[in-house]
Amino acid sequence: MKILFAESHDLDYQDPLGSHQYIRLFHADGHSCLWLGPAISPLHLFKADRVNRHRFKVWKEGIRKVEGIDWHIPLTLMPYYNLPLLRSRYAGRSHYRYCLPPVKQSLRQAGFGEVDILWCAGPVAVSLLELIPHRVSCFRLADRFDQFSRIPQSVVALQEELIAKADVVLATSRELCEYARRIKQDAVFYLPNGVSEFFFRDCGPAPADFPAGFKKVAVFVGTIDAWFDCELLEYAADKMEDFHFLLIGAVKDKITVRRLARLSLKKNFTLLGRREHAAVPQYLRAATVGIIPFQLTPLTHAINPIKYFEYLACGLPVVASPMRELLALGGALETYTDAPGFCRALRRAAEKKTEISAGLIEYAGAHTWQERYAQVKRILEERF
Repeated sequence: MKILFAESHDLDYQDPLGSHQYIRLFHADGHSCLWLGPAISPLHLFKADRVNRHRFKVWKEGIRKVEGIDWHIPLTLMPYYNLPLLRSRYAGRSHYRYCLPPVKQSLRQAGFGEVDILWCAGPVAVSLLELIPHRVSCFRLADRFDQFSRIPQSVVALQEELIAKADVVLATSRELCEYARRIKQDAVFYLPNGVSEFFFRDCGPAPADFPAGFKKVAVFVGTIDAWFDCELLEYAADKMEDFHFLLIGAVKDKITVRRLARLSLKKNFTLLGRREHAAVPQYLRAATVGIIPFQLTPLTHAINPIKYFEYLACGLPVVASPMRELLALGGALETYTDAPGFCRALRRAAEKKTEISAGLIEYAGAHTWQERYAQVKRILEERF
């Protein structure tokens, strides 16, 4: 089969998301796959940072191969941004209609003028339903896009249009599944995130930059954005001097950057920044507890954190805010409602780690990306 993934992240993104896992599994299964996006625009010329320079290079190449998978970045004259004239529903629906060269032409030259599966990961892909002939369309709904301040509010209309028109909707959380079913009565499936097989393997000693001199390390791995509870962590670092708090990941929010800079002055706090995805299990296996200290918002209640399964696969007990999706998963979890409760939950989790680690790993084993892929294949094959 030929499968086109319409995406908003780079194919060679350092921290693989769900679509990265699925396209690699489809490719390994012998299917021809092309990753379309994220689109660049003339506006990016005024923001020539490392990411945009990289994307312009991929656009100039036409098609780039990454692990045997085709990758094409279009240049759109109608970018969808939260700026005047560009935040409208029309701009979102026209994102792929005004490209240089035309996206249909580029895909046809790459052998993807017609596809078996059109996999959509964002609302602007709605125009591709009309532009690209396909047998089955699939919308993987993984976020409350309307809760991101950087995304125009017209995204709600685009998202609902794509849900209604797609042949299949795969929702990663119960909140998103219920939302999609209010728009589309059938062909909406609950399909949470998973964990890569290499998180289960023995990965050797702790990395050289892992905090030394602490018996207990609470670790967070992932993107750090506005919903990260810095005040909670500051309280815990002050009250729990026998714990070291280790954050691994890129910080996306400017206010959060400043708050973490203050935290970094503490002896029991370290912000390492992003690390290679393949190296993450080394840090997790050397830690004591995995944490997900997110503020409770409509956005966080709707997410299904990949890191939850990654922590469990490495035998780590998890302490997290009581987000709806995590509570519903039914796995091992310590939750809290305030800062003192967070500290108590950390101590409970640390005390029972040795006792429960084997059971955590077994639980995670039923939630691998391979298991999720098998479900996706069954769902899609029923549509052919």
